[in-house]
Amino acid sequence: MCGSGVTKNRHKPLREQYWMLCLKLKGHYQYYGITGNYATMRVLYKHAEKAWRYWLSHRSTKGGIPWEKFGMLNLVYPLPGPKIVHSI
Repeated sequence: MCGSGVTKNRHKPLREQYWMLCLKLKGHYQYYGITGNYATMRVLYKHAEKAWRYWLSHRSTKGGIPWEKFGMLNLVYPLPGPKIVHSI
């Protein structure tokens, strides 16, 4: 989630950001979702969640989004959790 793509997308509407982030997470889970990778995918999920909050906090000069408010946002726009899709 680093690089110029983030700064290019951070001003897009929240729904569009959410949709794209979900696509990327689901694609990652499809590729890496094998037996034994759950803990690592959970770490990725937590990093994605923190990064999304970070970039949403930088959309305004009013300051960051508190975790409580981000938690309420997460009720409306829940990120897909890690999922094992291939058993080997």
